Amino acid sequence: MSEITEIFVLKMKDPKRADAIRERARADFTALEGVTSWKTYVTTDPNRPTLFAEIYTFPDHDTAKGVTPQFSQREATKAFLAEIDEVLVGQYFTEYQPQLGESK
Repeated sequence: MSEITEIFVLKMKDPKRADAIRERARADFTALEGVTSWKTYVTTDPNRPTLFAEIYTFPDHDTAKGVTPQFSQREATKAFLAEIDEVLVGQYFTEYQPQLGESK
C-alpha cells in the first residue's frame, strides 16, 4: 500500500498562542506507533488571511485509519483542536499515479 498523507488547512484563532500548543501536541501525537511525521506549513501572502496546513503521514491507509481517531482523544491534541477557528480542508491523500495510455 502507498504512504498516506492527511492534510488539514486551518484558520487558527490566535496563531502565536497556538505555536506552543501545537508543539506539545506534535510531540505527543508523533510518539504514537504508526505516525510517520507531522509537518506544518503557513501561507506567506501578508494581504490574505494566514492559513496553516497541518500535514500528517502514515505508512498506509489502514494505519492512518487506526491512528487518526486518537487525535481527538489525547489531552495534548485536544488542546490544539481548541485553537482551531475553522477547518477549510481535511482529507487523506496519496501520491497520484496517472494511468497513462489507458484512456480510450
